[in-house]
Parts: sequence; C-alpha cells; structure tokens
Amino acid sequence: MPIYWGAFCDDEGHLGFDDPASWRAHLRKFVGKSVLVSVKRKSERQGSQSMRFYRGVVVPDIARACGYSDPDDWQDVHDALAFKFLRLPDHPELGTPRRRSTAKDDLSAAEMTDYISACIEWAESSIPGCHVRRPDEVDDMGAIYAPEFD
Repeated sequence: MPIYWGAFCDDEGHLGFDDPASWRAHLRKFVGKSVLVSVKRKSERQGSQSMRFYRGVVVPDIARACGYSDPDDWQDVHDALAFKFLRLPDHPELGTPRRRSTAKDDLSAAEMTDYISACIEWAESSIPGCHVRRPDEVDDMGAIYAPEFD
C-alpha cells in the first residue's frame, strides 16, 4: 500500500500532496468501493549527529565499562542495548526474537533521543563505575569514530 505524505493546507482540513497526480491515480482504483483512510503525523527523521553520538560515544563508553576494549565487540553491546530497549514480540511463526532497528528510517528523532537517554540512564545506574560522556564533554563530535552497526 503506497504512503502519500501530505500536510494540512487550510483550516478546513484539506490536504495537499507532494504528487497529487499519483494520489488521484491511486484513488481511481477504489471507485465505487468503501475505503479506509488513515492519517498520522509524519515523524521527524533522526539526524546524523544523534547516530554519531550513539555509535561513537554511548555504545563505546558502555562497552568499556563492561570490559570490552575492542571496537569489534561494540556491535554485541549495541545488540544487547537494542534488544533491551527496542524489543518487539517474537516472530509469530518462527518464535525468533525481534527488535526495532536504530536505522534512520525506523526510529524517529524523538524515539532515538528517548532510546539514547534510556541506554545512558540504565548503564549509569546498573554498571558500576559507568559514565557515558555527554555531547558537551566530547571535544570534536565530527572526529568521533562511529562504526556502522544496527
């Protein structure tokens, strides 16, 4: 099912669409049929700074507090955090564990901020001696090594 992003254009609730012609063509498929229309607010996509902070500061600081010094182990720490805070119900047919992704297109900016805060609060209250640096404690965020993992 296609998703059409739109915004309210006026006080009467008329919607404007990025591609009105495609929207009208899609609607023509439903002429004479009952339809269900769902409208929700578009979430804001998370920024690269939050991903850089998470991947380059939060995960490594928590990993080091757990005794992992090798960056190759950071993926495991990330997976553990994601399964703790982004858990989904197990796959209905296979029974395998699932979680949400921290990819830009899955978590909104607000959800990523909440996730990062939850990781920091949990780590600092659960892991003895753990301190996760805050953005103002990092000299040059652009110079942070932030590996790609999800």
